Amino acid sequence: MPDTAKPAAGHSTLAFARLYADDAGESRFGPLAVTIAERNFAPPAPPFMVSPMVEAARQGFLVVPAGWIGILHPSSLRMWIFLLEGEMEFEASDGQIHPLTIGAGLLLENTTGKGHRSRVIGGTAATLVVVELPGQTA
Repeated sequence: MPDTAKPAAGHSTLAFARLYADDAGESRFGPLAVTIAERNFAPPAPPFMVSPMVEAARQGFLVVPAGWIGILHPSSLRMWIFLLEGEMEFEASDGQIHPLTIGAGLLLENTTGKGHRSRVIGGTAATLVVVELPGQTA
């Protein structure tokens, strides 16, 4: 399930992946479409495509060493992660694997259930931006 942070010409959504726990506690990846519309966001600059602004609780950075492997665990927070450097992959408890490459984002909402595995792949550390979202899993 590749991420596309750039909408094709004429499209009004951004595509991301979401990792969530279903009613049985199994973690799964699903698609997430973020609606965007042209807005006058930074006048007097020309308008451009903008998503709705949503509340965030905190933000921070993670630097995860090369070779790091996270055993099965639920997400510690409901959060967006965006990869700045390196390469990672996430594995849902149902076995589906989702790669995360530079510039890609993933919404982690599996704060309950069986959790997921995550690992740094390649020979370099992974640097991520974390944006904590308020509330429980949607």
